[in-house]
Amino acid sequence: MTNKVDQQPGEATQLDLLRAPGHLLRRNHQRSQDIFSKLVGEDITRQQIALLIALSERPGASQNELVGATGIDKSTLKEMLGRMIKRGWVSRERDPRDNRAWTMHVTPDGAALLAERIDRVVDAQREILAPLPEHMRGDFIRALRILIGLERPPT
Repeated sequence: MTNKVDQQPGEATQLDLLRAPGHLLRRNHQRSQDIFSKLVGEDITRQQIALLIALSERPGASQNELVGATGIDKSTLKEMLGRMIKRGWVSRERDPRDNRAWTMHVTPDGAALLAERIDRVVDAQREILAPLPEHMRGDFIRALRILIGLERPPT
């Protein structure tokens, strides 16, 4: 095996980037981000939309519930919530059952923003999948869900 330090420019490496799942996921992540920005706008992120959707479905959710619903890590979620509260999209209040905890709610401004953008979010999801033939889309979504532990692989 050739020592990578001794390789000359242009020599083959042991990793084909165009077959490396991590590299391909990163490139597709960038593509989906570009599509989202183009269709939904640059004034709100995909994670903020996901949080508004999750909170709309779970009024009064705790930060831990939102971590589970969105997959956003706890420290990132805390920072996001702070910014969204400042923008008037989310409100936070003490949990009446546990004075140490907070509950979150979508504000009327946040609900209006989500209502205004949700069709564009759906369009972005369609555009992300558009290059795939229709018959491959369900399997692709299932594979992504398996990779993050939301589904079990078929046996």
